[in-house]
Amino acid sequence: MIRIGINGFGRIGRSILRINLKNQLYKIVAINDIDPDINNLAYLIEYDSTYGNIEHNISVSGNFLNVGKEKIEIFNEKRISDVDWNKQGVDVVIDSSGIFDNVIDARKIIGKVKKVLVTHSPKAGIDFTLMNGVNESEYEFKKHNIISSSICDANAVAPFYKLIQESCGIKRGFVTTLHPWLSYQNLLDGNLKSISSPGHFWQDYGLGRSSINSMIPKETSLMKAMSEVFGKEIETKISAMSFRTPTSIVSIADGTFLLNKKTTKEELVNLMNNFKNDYPKTISINQKPLISIDYIKTEYASNIDLRWLNVKDDLLKFIIWYDNEWGYSSVTYNLVNIVMNGAY
Repeated sequence: MIRIGINGFGRIGRSILRINLKNQLYKIVAINDIDPDINNLAYLIEYDSTYGNIEHNISVSGNFLNVGKEKIEIFNEKRISDVDWNKQGVDVVIDSSGIFDNVIDARKIIGKVKKVLVTHSPKAGIDFTLMNGVNESEYEFKKHNIISSSICDANAVAPFYKLIQESCGIKRGFVTTLHPWLSYQNLLDGNLKSISSPGHFWQDYGLGRSSINSMIPKETSLMKAMSEVFGKEIETKISAMSFRTPTSIVSIADGTFLLNKKTTKEELVNLMNNFKNDYPKTISINQKPLISIDYIKTEYASNIDLRWLNVKDDLLKFIIWYDNEWGYSSVTYNLVNIVMNGAY
């Protein structure tokens, strides 16, 4: 069984642990987090304001966190390279710290561990960006060691984009994401510190305003993240922006594509059904009158809402829902088997 270490036990790291408790595909044997209070880590995995209380017994013994039948050693190093991942025989480290320095330092532990899977889209330091249903056939085990699972928004939009691009072609498009607040935002107005690059302050002053009182327009890295898979031209072809919303979970992508040829909704639904059968954990299709709260804990990267899928000759309108924590964590979790294919 593949042995996993988690670097950074925040929202994504804890979700990955919970997902593994449910699916039991891997063995999580080590966690590194800068919080030195192991009892607080135990508390945060046992009780969760979004996903509820865990159904497993939680206890602490020394520097080990016991979750159900899992006995996980806890480390408290600032850098991923300072952790003794060998001690627990870790095969894959999932870096969910969000800290760019850890991406750079990850290169130092290759050889001690087989792969590092990064849960964001860093500006440098990775060998390959991997998205299931999009480019998994291009992954090379012997060549790619530091792998990015991109960002939640890209994993939601990219499979749909690829499907439409290959079937109809896309001339131009616009995508707006509505994304819940994130932990680095403020409850009250103030300046805003970067999490990924400590010491840096955001220059988008509006993003420093109270996250619980307003919808806040902002730039998005969606197209930059997708360019890692589709090439730089997508950044000129598709424009994107985002709103931070005063909600705690579940995002939505609202987009319009101008196509190279005319199509119909029926044709696109057939294509999506075929795609869904080929990649069963990537997209889902729904036509019930659901709202954001109904998508909490969905495991799919991309949930296409057929009620709002609209085609007017060569103009396509679409709505995609995604749980930006659990759904994205599920995507990353499912990539472990792909990145380790060829290891044994």
